[in-house]
Amino acid sequence: MSLRWGILGTGNIANTFATALKVAKKGSLMAVGSRSKESAVAFGQTYGLEPAQCHGSYEAVLQDPSVDIVYICSPHPCHHAMAIQAAQAKKHMLVEKPIAMTEKQVHGIIEACRSNNVFLMEAYMYRCHPQTRLLVDLVRAGDKIGKVKLIRGNFSFDGRSLGPSSRLWRNELGGGAIMDIGGYPMSFARLIAGASQQKGFANPIKVKGVGYIQPDTKVDEWAVASLEFEQGVTAQLFTGVFADSDCGVEVIGSEGTFKVPNLWRPDLAVLGPVQIEYKSHNANTKTEIIPVPLEETNLFAIEADAVADALADKQQQCKYMTLDDTLGQVRAMDQWRQEVGLRYQEDQD
Repeated sequence: MSLRWGILGTGNIANTFATALKVAKKGSLMAVGSRSKESAVAFGQTYGLEPAQCHGSYEAVLQDPSVDIVYICSPHPCHHAMAIQAAQAKKHMLVEKPIAMTEKQVHGIIEACRSNNVFLMEAYMYRCHPQTRLLVDLVRAGDKIGKVKLIRGNFSFDGRSLGPSSRLWRNELGGGAIMDIGGYPMSFARLIAGASQQKGFANPIKVKGVGYIQPDTKVDEWAVASLEFEQGVTAQLFTGVFADSDCGVEVIGSEGTFKVPNLWRPDLAVLGPVQIEYKSHNANTKTEIIPVPLEETNLFAIEADAVADALADKQQQCKYMTLDDTLGQVRAMDQWRQEVGLRYQEDQD
């Protein structure tokens, strides 16, 4: 099945996804929408679109009969309204993370998609990658790691050079570390906790967190969380947009430890190799490097093809990030924000 994609937005991630569609096996770019015709045309020309395929509004893409599915990659607070409109227009959709600002909004999106019989997935693209899938299989097997005790996940960068005009600095645009990239380690911890229990995901029974909220911008510059899951599984998470650190993940079990140096963006070699490292707790053993076979290296092309596969199977969700998984994710994220004291306008709606 080959999907005809429309992209709603023309920012950096829109460019990344449009580039991926050039190599995706089961999809192609058919339209782009922006708040102005000029920016849409400028974006579209880069990817071989004709001016007629470049729309000066998001609504025009939703009414375009040549579009099967839309990729929503506007600022976070816009996702809810745009997803509802896409569902009403009978368009399938892949929505950039976070899919919405609050649990209430996510419920509204899912209800609209189910009512209109359209596909919905929150775009945690790393979930579709063979490296993540192999790690899940290894944790499920349990022969190397034993019982999972602790999951560690970091994702951060130093974004101070972007300046105060960046959306990362702006509360009204959903800025800050937790909402921008904190969802990655949270979703990973939930994925691995679930794998340890032979489930697709698990939700924490306790979330504790602290962080630093900048007094002027009212967004979190960095934050940490400690999670407790059933069966004694725990997790430690760190995220920051003004505090760079190692971005690896670690799963510590009773018999050994898995480490992945580059889980979030395995398509970027500069961030580390695509491999899983295993070290037994036996002091006499060396670190084992577990290679990850890849047929495709473009992370976003893998995601787009996973969406196509789900739709070809007549599914309204993707097995790598189900709708129940997304609901559990937003609940955990809301709890983390509450712990830190991070608030947005949407929390009052």
